[in-house]
Amino acid sequence: MAIIFQRYEIFLRAYELRNFTEVANMLYISQPTVSVQLKKLEEELQVSLFIRQGPKEVIPTKEADFLYSQLLTLRDEWTYMVEQLQNIQTMKEVCVIACSNTCATNFVPKIFKQLQKEFPTLQFEIRQANSEKVMDLMEKHKAHIGFIEKPLMHDRFDRFAIYEDELVVAGEADAEMWLMREQQSGTTYYNKLYLEERNIQLPVIEVTSNAVIVAFLKEGIGKTILSKELLRDDIPWNKESSYKRYFYCVTRKHPTSSAVNDLNDYIKEKYKIN
Repeated sequence: MAIIFQRYEIFLRAYELRNFTEVANMLYISQPTVSVQLKKLEEELQVSLFIRQGPKEVIPTKEADFLYSQLLTLRDEWTYMVEQLQNIQTMKEVCVIACSNTCATNFVPKIFKQLQKEFPTLQFEIRQANSEKVMDLMEKHKAHIGFIEKPLMHDRFDRFAIYEDELVVAGEADAEMWLMREQQSGTTYYNKLYLEERNIQLPVIEVTSNAVIVAFLKEGIGKTILSKELLRDDIPWNKESSYKRYFYCVTRKHPTSSAVNDLNDYIKEKYKIN
């Protein structure tokens, strides 16, 4: 049984990394062991799982896509069973909420106390990342529910709008630089759109944290477009220029008896807009 679990774990890592050497390094085994175990898995299942692109890189087949999805579901079932077994007295269940930066500050704190009250058996953990990373965590079943600020889609997830956010131009009118989040940030699109529409030519400084941007604005350094709710009273902003956008909740199916399914339904019923 142990070797079977190891074989499937190797497959999961190979599917995600697309590189046998990286898999070997991650699992502290040799690269030939990775190749041998995956070959045995293909023989056992009588399908081809990877197209070899050389000694290291591989491309998953459609059969691998299907197996990956099914194994994540089986792993969820196993993890859920182990959690219930280890917490049989309290029946606590871990629920990882992954949320993009602005969702983490503007939305999740507003509903978190109510979620704790309604679902006392869930042990919540909060992960903060950009929207693409949140979707990646969801796809790899490393997060149970996600909150994102981009309308990203996935064929295995349910996505619905839960909050309307107002983005405004903030900073001193005569600022000589533009502060912008990294490319993957939900606000970068609106910053670039604003600059292009008005043909604004200012040096752009990339800042990977909303908190740092707000601190710069407070000191009178730079301008940017960001959520109005992040601004402090001492930071000027343009009341005539703004954009509207939505935050989204992303959910997926969980083991049948998992309370996370009830959490998904609760959030959709209580907070879904449009």
